[in-house]
Parts: sequence; C-alpha cells; structure tokens
Amino acid sequence: MEDVKTGMKMMKLLPVLLAAAIVMTAAAGCGSRDDSQAVKETEAGAAVTSSPAANPAGGAGDGSGEEDGAGNADAANGADKARATDKTETEDKTKDTDPSGQTGEGGAEEAYSRIPDPPASDGSKILFVGNSHTYTNDLPGMFYSMAEAGGHKVDVYDLTEGYYTLKMYSDPEDELGSVLTEALKGESWDFVVLQENTNASIALNAKKDMYPYARQLDGMIQKAGGQTVFLMTWAPKDGAGVLSHEMVQTQLSLGYRTIAEELDALLIPGGEVFEAARKQAEGLELWGEDGQHPSEEGTYLAACSAYALLFQESPVGNSFVSDLDQAVAGELQEIADAYILGTKKS
Repeated sequence: MEDVKTGMKMMKLLPVLLAAAIVMTAAAGCGSRDDSQAVKETEAGAAVTSSPAANPAGGAGDGSGEEDGAGNADAANGADKARATDKTETEDKTKDTDPSGQTGEGGAEEAYSRIPDPPASDGSKILFVGNSHTYTNDLPGMFYSMAEAGGHKVDVYDLTEGYYTLKMYSDPEDELGSVLTEALKGESWDFVVLQENTNASIALNAKKDMYPYARQLDGMIQKAGGQTVFLMTWAPKDGAGVLSHEMVQTQLSLGYRTIAEELDALLIPGGEVFEAARKQAEGLELWGEDGQHPSEEGTYLAACSAYALLFQESPVGNSFVSDLDQAVAGELQEIADAYILGTKKS
C-alpha cells in the first residue's frame, strides 16, 4: 500500500483514483509489460508516464497471433481473418487505391485531413492510449522530449498495454477501461491520441471491431474538453498471409481515415508516413526485428509526425534526436514535415 501511496504522490496532475489504478496495474505486471511504468519529472513539475520497450520475443500484442508476456493469446492473425475473405474480392477493393485511401486513375478526391483547433501549446494535456505499437520505444516519451526541446511545456501521459483494443478501453468493466473512464470523467484533456489494434482497424474489420468503440470514446473525450486524435499504425513489413504489405497498409489507411472523417477527428497518418519514408530513403529501417513493431527510427518518425500535426510546427531542426545519428534523425524530421505540413525540401 505504501508503494501505491508513493505512486499517487508522483502522479501530480492525475486524480488519485487514476494514479492508484495505474500504479496497481503496473505492479501487477498486466499484459506484456515487464516492469512498472517509469515516471519522469518535467521542469514544470508535471509527471510524464512512459513505458519500457516491448519484449520482441513475447510482446507482439497487436495482431501478431502470438501470446503476450502474460500468456494471453493475441487477437487472431490478420492473415487468418483474410483467408475467410475471397482473395480476388480483396484485391479488387485495394488494387487501385493508394495508402491514403485515394482511388487511382486520377479521379480521386483529396484524402481527409484536419488541423487541430487550437494546436497544442504550453500547458496542453495530452494522453496517448494504445498498445505495443505505442509503447515500444516509448512513443509518448519521445513526443514529450521533442516538445520540450521545441520549447513547449506540455504534460504527456500514456495508458498502454499489449494487445489492447479500443473495445477494451471503452469498457468501464475492463481493468484499464475503467482507468480510462475515470481519467476522462475526472480530468480535462486537450488531446487524446487513440491507437487501435491492427486487426480491428483494417477496413475489412473496422466497421464492426473499431468504429462503435471509437465513437464511444470520442464522445467521452469531447465531454472532457479534448480533441480526439487517431494514430494510424503501419502494416507489418512483410504483409500478413495472403495480403501484401501494400494491401494491408491500404486497408489500415482506409480504416482510420473513414472514422476520422466521420468524427471530424484529427489523424496522425503514421503508416502513410512510413510508406513515404520507404520510398524516399531505402537505407532506413523502420521496423524492429519482429517486422511488426517499430524500430527506434520508426518510433522517432511517428513522434515527428505527431509533433508536426499537434503543434502545427515543423520538427526539422529539433535538437532531440533520441539515440539516433543526427543525419538519420534529420532525414526523418524532413520526411514527417513534408508529409504532415507539406513543406518541400529545397
């Protein structure tokens, strides 16, 4: 109990119930996380909750079909679901579509996008909600460090667990769902970033597995005064079963863009930025060893994308480069800048 009380004191801006729940959940070793969340203090005194990197051997936790660190079977592999769908029909739906969801042949409408109103600024409270795609390499922590280096005093939190879905987070009876419910009811937020399980977010499944829960959480976020942000993930490096990498990314893009447009929400098009980086810089390795979760370069690219969108400010020249080579970090900054803000390299 003393550990819980100590944890409560460290979580300065979250309500006592939320702090206790996060500390107790971490102490229980829930899911694939192998130790408790680390709390970093900012100069302003705000607690920034970050997560340890996922265990590549046992923490896939997002559509891989593997077990997480707690022995919980992950959601069914996207390839297994795809086999129930006629391959020809799937190809017909995706062959003329680029990763942003635009149809080919030169007649497509411009892909949905929206800028924050208002953008993030000093004092903004930002919560990341997701699974191993978010906590691998500590995306929230990278985003916070970039913001700090850019002169922005923001408060960044995360609620992440391997294999978790928006359905689970929207359920007040679920262990972490109850934590999120209390956080949204008991605190005001400026931005809440939602990252869905890969299998649930592909367009073939999203109508049933993602959208009802995204709508529910969006309503709660709005009542908390926040702007909903969807973090589009990236396709597995080698695709999934009968689906090629490009086909999976097209499905992910369509899945995320459809619900973002319906809810007039913000969208960090992470997977699409990965695709842009693959085409522009062949030397980059954006995936980790498992081919699903991001490498440190991939997480840094996602952080640059989130920074550019939420602050409406270029990440180019940001002094925080994590453990990356300065030249590599600069290249990733420029790719995110060009895709999110449309700034062209001179």
